[in-house]
Order: sequence, then structure tokens, then C-alpha cells
Amino acid sequence: MPGGTGNVGEGIVRAFLHAGATVVVPSRSQERLDHLAELIDPQLGNRLIRLQAGYGTFAEATELAEKIVADHGRMDHAVPSIGGWWMGKALWQVSENDWQQHFVETTTSHFAVARAFVPRLDAAGSYTLIAGFAAREPYPQAGIISMHGAAMLMMREALSVDLGGRRRVNNLLLGPIINRSRPNGDPSWLTADQVGEAAVAVALAPSVQDESITLGTVEELRNELARMRA
Repeated sequence: MPGGTGNVGEGIVRAFLHAGATVVVPSRSQERLDHLAELIDPQLGNRLIRLQAGYGTFAEATELAEKIVADHGRMDHAVPSIGGWWMGKALWQVSENDWQQHFVETTTSHFAVARAFVPRLDAAGSYTLIAGFAAREPYPQAGIISMHGAAMLMMREALSVDLGGRRRVNNLLLGPIINRSRPNGDPSWLTADQVGEAAVAVALAPSVQDESITLGTVEELRNELARMRA
């Protein structure tokens, strides 16, 4: 699960572990991997596979996908949660370094992971992309994030067209999330663990295919869970 050490990724990892899955989380940072382990119930820890590895380039992502399949026999579901929020500059103020870090590197990582993981998924598997509302609605001084998010949503749609139903590819479109870095917020907002609950439901629902599922509030989550589990 690329991005599993992040604020939202943590909740997705925990939800899949609670569902009985073995979860592989890669990161270049051993410190981040160790911190993730501290946040997971020890009773679930034996199914958390922490892997010190990158996935930001085509070669790294391919090597990672091949290792997962070689070590575990198959790859059932992938839920990449790569990148995070950034804001503070109008588009004409964005530096080349800002552009490289928040658009080029993050977008390349997402594409590299999709390119490597999707064709190696089990025939009954699924790929669920995580995106934020900024992908559909521009926010002041956060244009890079909106542009990146829009590219990711189009990537998901293009994957669905190219796959033609051979794999399930979907995306969750999220509003603000309550997480360990932002423990307080509007009571209607989802928590990272609730995002994980939604991701597990998508993975377990064969009827959910080629969808963009909007989850801005807890009420929307309840409605979508009821639909997927019906």
C-alpha cells in the first residue's frame, strides 16, 4: 500500500488489517515504517509487512510490485494514498522546485505505481485511487494540488477505458479528513479510519467498478457503505 505511512494511509492500512488482509507498506524511510507499526494494534501487527523500498520511479515501482507477487504469491488489492496537501502560492508565484515536488514527483509516483501494480493484480482484485476534492474544485493558492488531482482522476478514467472491465479500478474523492496531524475538525468530516472502511468496502464489492465515489461527510459514507454492502 504505497502511502500507507501517511496520515490517511494509516487508517486504510488499519482497516485492511482489521478485515483480515496481509498489508504490504513500502517506504524509503525506516523511521516512518517503524512509527506506523507503533500506531497499529499489536494483535494485527503480524500481518503488517513493512518494506523499506521506493516507488517514485518506473523502475522502483516495478521492482516493488514484482517483489510483492514473488513474496506473497499474488496481489489482491492496491489502494495508493500518495502525496498530501500543499498551499500558499498563486500559480504565478510557484517556483520550479514547488512544481517539481508537488506536481511532477507526486504525479510520476502515482503513474509509476498504477503502471506496475494494475497488470499484476489478481483477476478478482481492485485498484482504488485516493484523491481530494481539490481535484474537482480549485482552492486559492493550491493550484498545483488541484492540477495533480485532476490528472489522477483522468488517469483512473483512462485506466478503466483501457482495462475494459478486466480489473476493477475506482477512486474515492475525499473532503477534509480528521487524522493524527489534524485530530480536530467538523464532526461531519470523515476520519482516516473511516476512509479505510470505505476502501475495504470498495475492495470487497464486485459490483463497484469504474466509479468515482464522493465522500465528503459521514452521512455520505453511511449511504455509500449501505449501497456497496447491499
